[in-house]
Amino acid sequence: MKDGARVAFWLTSIEERKEVPIVEGMPELGTQTQVTWKEQFVSGIETPLIGTLLATIAFLITRWRINLK
Repeated sequence: MKDGARVAFWLTSIEERKEVPIVEGMPELGTQTQVTWKEQFVSGIETPLIGTLLATIAFLITRWRINLK
């Protein structure tokens, strides 16, 4: 699993990959990848960008209103 920031859009589910043997108890005969999906929200890069943009807009509006008085 990766930690840290993810440069992408939001996700609502993540995949978990697991190697399982084709024949139970005999991994020497080969394995296959089992993919299971888990419902989980993962924030992307747009969340802090939207927050920064909204905070900047609010700051500029406040500063502009103070200068008008």
